[in-house]
Amino acid sequence: MVFKRNIKKTEVESFLGSILDPPDLEAVVLRGKDCEVLYANSKASKRMGFSLSADRKCKPGYAKSLPDLCASCPLGEKEKDTVWEPFEIIDRDGHVYSAKFGSISWIDGKAAAILFMRDITKEKRTIRQLYSLAYTDHLTGIPNRQRLKEDFAELEDRIANDMLAGAIALFDLDNFKEINDAYGHNTGDVVLRRLAEHINSEKEFAGHLYRLGGDEFVLLFTDPPDSVKTDEEMADYYNHLLSATLQSYTLPNIELECTISMGVSFFPKHGQNLSELLRKADIALYKAKDAGRNQMVLFADRYDIAQKFKDLYINIQPVLLASGKTFGYELIDSGVGEMEGGDTVSLSEFNRALDALGLNEIENNMQYFIAYSKQLLNPAVLSGLPRGKFIVQMRLSGRVKDNDLKIFGLLRNAGYHVALNGLHTGKTVPEVYDLIDYCKFNPEDKNTMAQKRIISDHPRIKFIATGVDTQAAFDSAKSIGFQLFQGFFFSHQPAVLKKTKEIAPMKANYFRLLKLSSTDDYMDFREISDAIASDVALTYKLLSILNSAAVGLRNVSSVAMALAYLGEESLKRWISVLALRGIAEDKPLELVRISLIRARFGELLAPHFRTKRDPNQLFMVGMLSLLHIALEKSKEDLFDEIHISNDVRQSLMTAEGKHSDILVFFKNYEYANWDEVTRFTEENQLDAQIVNDSYIDSVKWYNSLENAK
Repeated sequence: MVFKRNIKKTEVESFLGSILDPPDLEAVVLRGKDCEVLYANSKASKRMGFSLSADRKCKPGYAKSLPDLCASCPLGEKEKDTVWEPFEIIDRDGHVYSAKFGSISWIDGKAAAILFMRDITKEKRTIRQLYSLAYTDHLTGIPNRQRLKEDFAELEDRIANDMLAGAIALFDLDNFKEINDAYGHNTGDVVLRRLAEHINSEKEFAGHLYRLGGDEFVLLFTDPPDSVKTDEEMADYYNHLLSATLQSYTLPNIELECTISMGVSFFPKHGQNLSELLRKADIALYKAKDAGRNQMVLFADRYDIAQKFKDLYINIQPVLLASGKTFGYELIDSGVGEMEGGDTVSLSEFNRALDALGLNEIENNMQYFIAYSKQLLNPAVLSGLPRGKFIVQMRLSGRVKDNDLKIFGLLRNAGYHVALNGLHTGKTVPEVYDLIDYCKFNPEDKNTMAQKRIISDHPRIKFIATGVDTQAAFDSAKSIGFQLFQGFFFSHQPAVLKKTKEIAPMKANYFRLLKLSSTDDYMDFREISDAIASDVALTYKLLSILNSAAVGLRNVSSVAMALAYLGEESLKRWISVLALRGIAEDKPLELVRISLIRARFGELLAPHFRTKRDPNQLFMVGMLSLLHIALEKSKEDLFDEIHISNDVRQSLMTAEGKHSDILVFFKNYEYANWDEVTRFTEENQLDAQIVNDSYIDSVKWYNSLENAK
């Protein structure tokens, strides 16, 4: 800014005032080591409190209310042509200003400095408020998930370069839901606030605590002491440090108390990004829950073995009517996404699903529940998928959102039936009930009165009870009003058994056949022929099986011909299959289905074990595993009557038998306990792909038997 020397001073001031006197700006022109004030606009003059007609210096006047201004001033010993960056300064009243110095030529041609200042106090306050909204949990006042993400992002480069180590500790409150249910959410909120206050009051934890949501919290630690050099030392250090959090948290006049379960992962050992470390800490947390709660578990790689094969395992769980008849099946696929799907559509998962279900080979009235994926709405899928057989299931993680309702509508318009998994009795918008056909409540939602009311108010919707694994759970679910039931209640021993259970006359021949075909000794074909000949229906059913795709024979017209083709061991197997189906014909279909899938599953896996197993024995173990349920007998009474091999008997009767472990494996597979499934496969050196393929082949095999009825 340059001014001609012949311009009068008052004219210059008037000119400067016209351009430098907005209401929110202070402008001051200074010169010399003594910081003579050459010009001040009206807002700056008000701060100075005097007229510029007299010679005035900045320090006793203008800078008096700005204690740090002189340290930023370019005059005095500083180079006059220095380029000065903007800075912030606070006056004695606490107002914050954005300030900047610049260089000009004054009207006398000599250099001077000009200072601009703008009050940004309100802006700073607004920024703080917005920051608080974005990064602070408003219930507890501690940093939230977003702040954790940003804080960790600042560490990632150092972690990646092995310059930083630390721990992620994820924890939640045991019994917190019971507090909410018994005393209300207001009381629960107080418990969470007290918890955060208590942990933050300890100097070891202050500044390390974040709230993820609900009763989930995280402690983030970096740079353990220099004495911690090995993985073992790091584990010991954090184990000792974090154990101080494992206390009981409660409130006066409340009988229930909350303890803490915690899972811990370490970086860089277990990962270099936050999502991976949280996932592994979460795995460790649930290990702590499974171990009885109120404890801490440090993540170990062996806990995560199922993740290696997460896209392989698949099974099919039954959904039953109140009568015990099968309504349909749910495809439990660890590789299928939930409500969030990738933008890239892949049909491989659906090919796998169709393959497992065998829909190209069977025609039945069953319905099949499959998880929602974006590819369901792809035209290529719509053109070839039998939508009448599929019920698309969507899992909710919280409240139903507008986008969820949109997806429900799209699926209904595409011809699918829609199931909602994870409904919460207190968090569902009414509009959702008009768009769904089936519904499962969140397993953690135990408000049975609200469930009963919702079921009664929506008779069009079929409500499915989940986790029904006992007769008592089944009876309770029926009393609430559920129409469909998912679980394995049908495969558990009745609570009370008669000492001797008489076998109905129609079953007698089947049971006789089973005893004759299960022996380790030579099979008496004359006795078997007599048993079969005594019932024309038995002959027809056996020949139907032998001529089915499951066996692979064609035009077999007698048991003798079957023996010539198959040999004794194979014929024993098919006669026992026939007998099992006849014995359990008045029981839920699933007893037979699960037994036969187990039998075939074990037989197919037998040669792939680290130490090969006898496929005939594994077949019999699977097939006979639920027979006592079908006959309503104790295992002891049943296997006293059937002369099976000692290895099979011990495996079925005890936990120490040669093949007892595979019965546990079968159950874990049926319940989709993939961690345990993978642990078994690794211990026995079974390839995960072979396990998956064998299960799918077993389902197909059973389906072909169903066609042989």
